[in-house]
Amino acid sequence: MNTEIVKYIGLCAIVVWFIITGRLFCGKACPLGFIQDLLFKIPFWVKVQTFAFDKPLRFFKYVHLLYNFVLPSLAVFGILKGFEAYEAGAPVYIVLALIAVVIHRPFCKYACAIGAASSLFNKISWYRYKTLEGHCVECGLCTKKCPMNIVPYTMNNAPECIRCGMCKKTCRKNALVSGFKTAKTGQL
Repeated sequence: MNTEIVKYIGLCAIVVWFIITGRLFCGKACPLGFIQDLLFKIPFWVKVQTFAFDKPLRFFKYVHLLYNFVLPSLAVFGILKGFEAYEAGAPVYIVLALIAVVIHRPFCKYACAIGAASSLFNKISWYRYKTLEGHCVECGLCTKKCPMNIVPYTMNNAPECIRCGMCKKTCRKNALVSGFKTAKTGQL
């Protein structure tokens, strides 16, 4: 079989997966996410929820996606000539592991290209989160438990949501639901 066809089929399969699930893999199955969750549980005198450059740093994962995946893919398919990607070495990952003791999921927030790619599909994916009207009292418990530091009850299906389900587990009013939307109604 032609290797070009295999590459296109693989790319299409990944896009279809992202359309179906968004960032569900990030929150439920990613081994790096699991390791970061364990590292964050290590007792340390300070745990940082957010800081001044948090939002701008989150943009870096999209730069990483472009530079280390999109442009090299264009080179592999012959669309872009002479491009060579630079992959970060072990020291970068060691630093991220150390930071994971203080900041919850720093690799997911600032460096993961797969998370960046799948986040582009969170708003349109079939797997959705929804806040039930009249149930949420905006107590903020879900926000405190969110590893990505978003406000789950107002930011359903935001690109940063990794769909880990911590917000649902924490909610005392069962105001957050998730599942696949149906073709007939578009509802969960």
